[in-house]
Amino acid sequence: MNINFIPFLVSALSCILAVNITSYFALKIGLVDVPNYRKIHTGNIPLVGGISMFVALVIGLLTTQIDIIPLKNILLAMLVVLVVGALDDHKDLSIRFRIFFHIIAALIVVSTNGVILSSLGWIFGIVEFKLYAWSVFVSVFAIIGVMNAVNMSDGIDGLSGLLSIVTLSFISYFAYIGGREDLFTLALLSCSTLVPFLMFNLGIFGRSRKVFMGDAGTTFIGLLIAVLLIELSQGEKAIFKPVTALWLLAVPLLDTVAVMIKRIRNGGSPFKPDRGHLHHFFLKSSISEGKTLLIIVGLSFSMAFIGSWLELNNVAEWKMFALFLFVFFLYLFATFHAWKVVKFFKS
Repeated sequence: MNINFIPFLVSALSCILAVNITSYFALKIGLVDVPNYRKIHTGNIPLVGGISMFVALVIGLLTTQIDIIPLKNILLAMLVVLVVGALDDHKDLSIRFRIFFHIIAALIVVSTNGVILSSLGWIFGIVEFKLYAWSVFVSVFAIIGVMNAVNMSDGIDGLSGLLSIVTLSFISYFAYIGGREDLFTLALLSCSTLVPFLMFNLGIFGRSRKVFMGDAGTTFIGLLIAVLLIELSQGEKAIFKPVTALWLLAVPLLDTVAVMIKRIRNGGSPFKPDRGHLHHFFLKSSISEGKTLLIIVGLSFSMAFIGSWLELNNVAEWKMFALFLFVFFLYLFATFHAWKVVKFFKS
């Protein structure tokens, strides 16, 4: 597979230009993030990162040599969640309205592109766990789950973007060694849009030019990651086992499930936002935002690396799944005893 770096450069430069243009209009129409009790930033920040990245991704795809026609429905689904996310960023839509259109977007890729979870693999060791008639339902549930996991990780500057880059980088590697040029290009182009966004988001271009990804960005990136993970783990063209997908997106998935369990345990709604995420515990314990970012991203990279190593060394799926469950319960225990964990990192 020959790699042409020009589309990636075009995509990155397009993102920089798009952020500058959209930020101006965002401030005019009020598409900004206003600080509240859950948020730690100051000032009104334009919520245009996602819109800019999507525009840059499409421009980058148009400069590649791959056939983008088969990707048109994936791009359409991404556009649906992007628009809904942007409206939510501006008007705070009801959760039912958002979920309805998230289901529509998931059904678009499931029904038209065949992005279907038909099997969970040999996770129990005895027999392949095929989904049969449940395939469509589980596929839609998984896609929406990943979208929300990425969205809920967007708590401090750089976190959601860097976690997405970690996952997309490993996806790019597997797509490359598996000869899936279309998916390799799509994943790496997404990374090339995330890098300039992060430069704005982390204030590298100046604090006054800071932007956030917004729900528009986190949901469309989440949808893309879900599609890529399913495409690379299912059917005759599968590059890795289904259980490997859990490892590549481990931290957002673990944190989301743990937070929802805690909310239900406390008698609340699993969907009601709070300050119970992993990064909140670090920040409330006076650990700096920068160190919190490094710890969580480092944990994400380590999990993805371990999963990839297990995959490449052909470790049995049931062993990979058992180890992942062990890590999950360890993570769950740690979140229920968060202050002890935070104290360890502070020492």
